[in-house]
Amino acid sequence: MRHAPKAFALAALFVLLSFSSALAQSDRQTIIYIPFKFSVGEKSFAPGTYAIERNKRDSDLVWVIKRKGNNGSAVVMTQPVSSSKTMEETRLIFHRYEDVYFLAEFWTPGTNTGRQVQLSDREKALEKALAGKRVDHVLIDRGR
Repeated sequence: MRHAPKAFALAALFVLLSFSSALAQSDRQTIIYIPFKFSVGEKSFAPGTYAIERNKRDSDLVWVIKRKGNNGSAVVMTQPVSSSKTMEETRLIFHRYEDVYFLAEFWTPGTNTGRQVQLSDREKALEKALAGKRVDHVLIDRGR
């Protein structure tokens, strides 16, 4: 009986830590409507609502983008990028070559770090063919 209060306190601490860990993991998913066709890696996607999330909870290197309500998804390799200011909204940056868009970076609110998507072979070929004609297109979701 003497150890019951300690066991209860230890169990409560474990539940609290598990809950806060689950909350932190859910913060790593971004949901956003993309109003145009775009590519991620070698895959093309139609306009729609997409979720971007880590592939594994213990790594920020590999991410998955998938269309909500559809089985279409892409797995992408990323690297960290940082900004001097903290983002106030979800921000996706696309490289646009004429009417072709490639997801290049994504940022989540409340942080000053984002993820940069590795260039695909297809984008590298377009970059070479349309030298100097790339335009960066920023899509912002203010959570309205």
